[in-house]
Amino acid sequence: MKQAHDLSPGLLRQRRNLMISSAILLFLSFAQADIHSFQVLGISATFGRPEAVVYALAVITLYFFYRYVVYLLQEPEFKISTEFFNQLNRYAYPKIVSLRDRTYPAGKGFEIYENLGVRKAGKFSWVIMVAAEKDQMGGFISKDLIVSLKEIWWEAVKASLLTLVARSYFTDYFFPFLLALVALTVTFLEK
Repeated sequence: MKQAHDLSPGLLRQRRNLMISSAILLFLSFAQADIHSFQVLGISATFGRPEAVVYALAVITLYFFYRYVVYLLQEPEFKISTEFFNQLNRYAYPKIVSLRDRTYPAGKGFEIYENLGVRKAGKFSWVIMVAAEKDQMGGFISKDLIVSLKEIWWEAVKASLLTLVARSYFTDYFFPFLLALVALTVTFLEK
């Protein structure tokens, strides 16, 4: 498996900010901490409503969440769908061959010309070109085969898990989302 690319500096900053604010929110929630006063460089501040600190931190986390999404969408090398379809084609190939053999029995043992993900047939299906039968000149007649997600759902689950969890895509891109969602959910369910 090839190595994922480096993240852009802007995305790294936003990821760091989002993860730090989310981790602080989680810590305050699980520690059941009430912040009554705060002291920095000898300057002391006492809060009449300590929950305001947590709400302010939650708003900051939402802001960092938004910034993270903006920077993520601008990421130049974010090719997770390409990696997903590479894995899906690898796992689904035997089922696609079986489906082709059932749909076009005369094409058994011939080529599959296209991969999943190139042409869509519907919201959850793809069209791929397959060799369906031999022509009279010794060549092949190609036809379209529709592959539905319901026919390869297990392969899609495996491809998704491998793409997200077994690679740095998960920790680089998706873990900050999960951490922020958990932190915000725990914070607001607690209050």
